[in-house]
Parts: sequence; C-alpha cells; structure tokens
Amino acid sequence: MSTMATEFKVGLFTLFGIAATVFSIFVLSPGLFDNEEKNQFYTILSDASGILEKTHVKTNGVNIGRVVSVELNDRATKVVLEVREDVMIPVGSKILIRTVGFLGDKFIEIQRPSGTEQAIEAGGFIPQDKDASDLSEVIEIVGSIGKDIKKVTENLAAVLGTEEGRQSLSKIVKNVEVFTDDARGILADNRAEVKELITNIREFSKTLNEVLDPENRERIERILANFDQSMEEVRGATKNINLISERVEKGEGTIGRLVNDDDTLVEIEGAIKDLRKVLAPVTKLEVAVETHAEIRRDDSSQTYFNLTFRTRPDMYYLLGFTDVDERVIDTTTETIDADASDNSTRIRERVVDDRALRFNLQFAKRWGILTARLGLFESTGGVGADLYFLSDRLRLTFEAFDFTSATEDALRRTAHLKVYASALFFNHIYTVIGVDDITRLDQQTGKVDKSPNYYFGAGLTFTDQDLKSLFGLAAVATSAP
Repeated sequence: MSTMATEFKVGLFTLFGIAATVFSIFVLSPGLFDNEEKNQFYTILSDASGILEKTHVKTNGVNIGRVVSVELNDRATKVVLEVREDVMIPVGSKILIRTVGFLGDKFIEIQRPSGTEQAIEAGGFIPQDKDASDLSEVIEIVGSIGKDIKKVTENLAAVLGTEEGRQSLSKIVKNVEVFTDDARGILADNRAEVKELITNIREFSKTLNEVLDPENRERIERILANFDQSMEEVRGATKNINLISERVEKGEGTIGRLVNDDDTLVEIEGAIKDLRKVLAPVTKLEVAVETHAEIRRDDSSQTYFNLTFRTRPDMYYLLGFTDVDERVIDTTTETIDADASDNSTRIRERVVDDRALRFNLQFAKRWGILTARLGLFESTGGVGADLYFLSDRLRLTFEAFDFTSATEDALRRTAHLKVYASALFFNHIYTVIGVDDITRLDQQTGKVDKSPNYYFGAGLTFTDQDLKSLFGLAAVATSAP
C-alpha cells in the first residue's frame, strides 16, 4: 500500500510538471506557434534604450507585432518591426516609445492617422514622432522641477530663517499694508478718474475687437504668413551667403582664388597697370572746337566745323565737315524742223548750283614747328602740312587732296591745292587768308587759270576747358537771385 502511494505521488508530480510545461509554451509564449502572415517595417530611433528583440508593437492599445531586430548605425539605431498582415499601417503613421508603469518596461506604439487609406508598403519606413512625450521624460521633468523647488525652498530658508530675514519679512508686510492703505486713499480721492480709465480700457478693448474681426483677422494672418515666408527667404539668403563666404575662405571659385591666391592678385595688379597705360591717353584727352567761314574771289563761300581730339601734345585727330558749292550742267540736244528742206539743231544747257556736305577725318603728328596730316580732306584722300610760329599764334598751311588724272573733263591739273595762313587773336578769334585750287583749269582755254582764287575768312576756336568755364558761369548766372 505504501509502495502504491509513492508511485501515485510520483505520477501525479510528473503530470503536474507536464501541465506546467504545456501552459508555459501555449499561454506564456504564444508566439512560438503563431503562423499568421506578417509584414516588416523599419524605423530609425535616436534613443533605443529599453527596446529589445521581441519587444511588443501596439496600436490603439492592441498588440499587433514585435521587434525583430535592433541594429546600431553610425548615429542612430535601426529597429525592424514585424506587424500582422491584416493590420493596415497608413501613410503618415508615427512611431512612439511608450513606458508601462513606473518599472520602465517599454513598447513601441504605432500612431495611425485617421482618414488615410493609402498604406505603407511592406519593408517601408515609419518615422519617429519627435514631439511625443514619454512617461520617463515626464518623470525626468518632474524630477528636475522638484530639484529646482528644493533649491528655492533652501534659499528661502537661508534668507527668512535668520533674525535678519524675519525682520525683513516684517518690513515687507508693513510696506504692503502701507501701500494698500495708500492705494485705498488714492482710489477714494480719484474715483471718477479711475472710472474714466476703466471706461477707456473698455472702449479700447471694444475697438480692438472690431479690428480683430474675422475679415481683418484673415488679413493679419496673411500678413503674418507673408512675414514668415519673407523670413524663410532671408534665412535661405543668409545660408547662401554663408556658403559663399565658406567657399571664398577655402579658396574655391574665382573670388576665392582672387582672395587667397597671391599669384592671381599679382597678375590682376599687372593687368590693371597695363590697363592704366592704355587708358592714360584717354584721361589726358583735350578736345578743341573750331569753326570758320571763307569768302572767295569767285563769289563762292565755304564754312568749316572741326573737332580736334588731342591725346598727346604731339598727336591729335581731326573730325569735321564742310559745305561746298556743287555745280551740275545738264545738256539737252534738240532737233528743230524749221523748214522741210532745212534741219537745224539747238543745244540747251541747264546749270544747277547746289550745296553739298563733305567730311574731314585726319590724323596729325607734330615734330617741333612742323605738323603733318593724313586722311580725308573734304571727303577725298589727301595730305597736309602746318608750320607754327609766334607760340603757335601764326600758322602756315599747305593741303593737297582730290587727286585726279589730267583728262579732258578734269577741273584741275593734278590735285586740289590749297595754301593759306591763319593768325590767332585773344586766344579764341582767328583770321584766315590764302589761295584755293591753284591748279584749277579754265574751262574755255583748258589751261591753268592765271587769276588765282584767293579768299579770306574768320572763325572761333575753343577748348573743352573753355567750354566748362563758360557753362559754369552760365549756371551761376541762372542760379543768382
């Protein structure tokens, strides 16, 4: 009987052990026999403390999966989640780290937004919600607040716990009583003013409510939105400026090389020096304006207007124009039948005098008292020479232009030759006397005209400095009262 009881006890203990093992497997570890289809997602956590493999994944308080793996990257932690296939994870979902109780057990909460039907694909990324507060963070904040309160109470105890502190507190209480008595007296004496002040405050608040009506509130919101946009643009511009300054500091780009590379600066300085040499004549440019009229023996006249650009004391350019008499002879031959037996021919000529405009464009070089000129003289090629005397107040000039061959229809033997002398008076007035077209042919004899076509004239000349002084005097005269 005792042997049977012992065997019964051993068998009963064995059955109890088997039942405990089955309960542990099927109840405490149901995941071992979970055959449901699951989808994997991943998230990146800056702080994965308390998150381990097989940590529960929940949504709306319901367990929907677990953590498969926790991998440490360079700056963060990648956590792979396994979620039931029948649970949709919509786009816009966030990951939150939750704490269970005060023992510190943690789980992952998937916060799903409402109204979104598009789901995150399997293997997709679910971002962490940075704004969510966990129970551990709340406890930490409460702990820091408690420390601050403790410091304040310690300071109060140190200040008010002594006899001097108690006396100071007593003075403060007395001052408060005096202040309240004074305030009561002021309110009693100025009750009307206080009422008026309260009325003004009410009117101000009423006006403020009218200003902040829905229509104006929308305008204010638009103004604030535009201000925010402007600030974003300013931030972007500031960022670009910082990037540019960093590149310049590193010597990147053209400006960076200019600032940091000494060789480039030396080359630029050399280029600037060369440019100064090229532009130096332009900065010393002197402009002279000259105009004069000539009257000739053959009753013809001619007017000149020239601009002289003097880049150096011994070199200048001349640009101008002149008007000349241009004669056109139109010959018409007509046959007149005066009689049937007699045919006679009559020639009729029509002479037209017109004024034409000719141009001067010359380059001049001076050696001592001699100046040579080359270019266009009255729109034809030619050369000229000038001799200066009496400090350049007297000038003798010879010009040859309009070279033509000695043909039957030629107006002159070889070229248009012109010799004249000019004298300057009072720095601006000058006279001219000379002989024009010395080799001109007589149309009747076909020989050089023995009567020279002499002429005389007068004109004015100014430099740019004279014109500046003249304009300055005119401005002062017009501004004077």
